[in-house]
Formats: sequence, C-alpha cells, structure tokens
Amino acid sequence: MTEKDLISLGFERTDVSKEEAGDEAFHYYDYDFGNNSVVSLISCDNHQAERDGYWTVEIFEDDEFGSFSKIDVHQFIKAVEKLRKKVG
Repeated sequence: MTEKDLISLGFERTDVSKEEAGDEAFHYYDYDFGNNSVVSLISCDNHQAERDGYWTVEIFEDDEFGSFSKIDVHQFIKAVEKLRKKVG
C-alpha cells in the first residue's frame, strides 16, 4: 500500500516531532471510526514504510491481526461503517 492509498481511503496523517519522539521526527496515519469507537486503524510509521517499501495497517492496539492490503483495508472500513450506521 502507498501513502497515497492511505490518504484516498480517508486516513489522517499524524506528525510526531523530534522532541516528542526523543529521536527523529516521523509520521503515521490513522482511521478513527468516530466517538467512543472501539475500533481504529493505524499505519506503520514513515520510517518503517521506507524500509519495507510499502505501508501497512493494523487494528490499533491489536497487532495480532497483522497487516492488510489496500483492498482488505477498504473492505474492512466499508463493513465497519455499514455496521456503525445500522446500529447508530
């Protein structure tokens, strides 16, 4: 997945300064499903993406589910958004 893919899927960029990181500045992307959501998606940081040659996405605070392709992430977002709208 590319950085452009993350942006097109609706992920928002978060920048972490050198001072905050304690080493060197970096950025990552996340997708929040709304207030009080128990599910959020988070990307690897830009340094990891540069090393790997691609961006990966995981469920926030649950790396057991691994990384997803753009198609998987898109389908996951659509499914969660659909369920959220039906419940809410």
